[in-house]
Amino acid sequence: MVVRGVPRRLARDGWWLDDAPPRRVAPVWLLLAVVICADLLVWGVAAGLGFVVCLLLVTAAVHLAVGQAVPLWRAMAAWGLLIVSLLPAVDLVQPLSVGFAVLGMLAFSACMIVPDWDASALFRTALRLPGAGLVQTFRDAKNAKPSMPSKVAVGRVLTDWLVPLAVGGVFICLLALANPVVDAWLIRLGALETGFSVDAGRVAFWGAVALIAWPLLRLAVMKGTLNRPSRRIALPQSRLINGRSVLRALVLFNLIFAVQSLLDMGYLWGGVRLPAGMSYAEYAHRGAYPLLVAALLAGFFALISQPFAGDRPVLRILLYIWIGQTVLLVLSSILRLDLYVEAYGLTRLRFAAFIWMVLVALGLVLMIMQMMAKRSAGWFIARAAGLGLLALYTVSLVNVDGFIARHNLAVGKVDGYYLCGLSEGAAPALAAYGPPLCQRAVSVPQDWRAWGFRNARLRRSVAQMEEVQG
Repeated sequence: MVVRGVPRRLARDGWWLDDAPPRRVAPVWLLLAVVICADLLVWGVAAGLGFVVCLLLVTAAVHLAVGQAVPLWRAMAAWGLLIVSLLPAVDLVQPLSVGFAVLGMLAFSACMIVPDWDASALFRTALRLPGAGLVQTFRDAKNAKPSMPSKVAVGRVLTDWLVPLAVGGVFICLLALANPVVDAWLIRLGALETGFSVDAGRVAFWGAVALIAWPLLRLAVMKGTLNRPSRRIALPQSRLINGRSVLRALVLFNLIFAVQSLLDMGYLWGGVRLPAGMSYAEYAHRGAYPLLVAALLAGFFALISQPFAGDRPVLRILLYIWIGQTVLLVLSSILRLDLYVEAYGLTRLRFAAFIWMVLVALGLVLMIMQMMAKRSAGWFIARAAGLGLLALYTVSLVNVDGFIARHNLAVGKVDGYYLCGLSEGAAPALAAYGPPLCQRAVSVPQDWRAWGFRNARLRRSVAQMEEVQG
């Protein structure tokens, strides 16, 4: 059978040559385009704006591979999620921003193929995609049968593209002659790769990009696997955790936490004199991190104890009291860490500990809300995970090293060895300090592919300070 001179097999495999556009573009051509774009935008340069542009182009290829069956509003929502996930990478490409970019790609892919707009379905589909994509890649590699296009197909391609490309090239040359800005763009585009060479590292990079992109381009085939309903797995019942053991545990845990809370209320909140030979910094340092671990264990036990407190008011009251004491324990840990930072200065680990402690406290408050509203554990876990993602997203947009340097220099904790070992984010604070501690230079991108919004702000700030000081 022939469709307008094109064999049915070629039409099925994606060699569409007639005037009517297909509903889906052949994944093999999209994969080739993705690899070429990744090589031009990412390979051989520092990660920056080129990485973001590359991900946008990969996402466009995924959209073309899925086809036109996606409703417009859902496609717009998917693109909106992706753009939000890429904002941290526009600011600075780092492990955290790369992680959000990966999550954005998974969320985009899930939005394009889920049958119903449901949060649980989106999460389930995104979670299944890496494993299902790996299986699909092996399956496609096993079933691949190379085939060459016919002379008719090749001739039709040349005929259809010869005039547009030739006349388009003439227009580009005329515009370059008439507009120096366009001419500069073409010169920069031509300078992207001056010494093209193929080595083992570059070939491995192509292979890695292909392995990552191919499953995303095969979403239409994996739709049935990714959207199948999940099976409910019954959690095993333990004889050690029952109504009686939970009651005894809550009584004992409340007594233990009460002793610790009274000590903290006296020494930390009330200003009671510590024993001889012990400073507040030592008291704070020894308790900050262990108490945070204790609070996490307490929250976990409170979560698994809730089913036994549903119809027993005494257990619910004890659970409320224990969670309240755990919140007080976390607040005491925050105060301990604040005292320690006041004595010895701020570091990356202490900054992260502050964020983590606040998250634990908010999570415990969220657990109280969940219990009062009689929601399920899944309700709490979903919102706690969302709270954690929101915190990480906010931190990814913050110049943490710059904040640490400004804080320590402002309070007089001048540790030159530590401050000079921070990243270039601390450069403006170090440059603004009276006698310079060290010359912390800000890297200059070699071209637009390595550009980052945070790096541009840092270079502008350092240049303004040098002008004022000079």
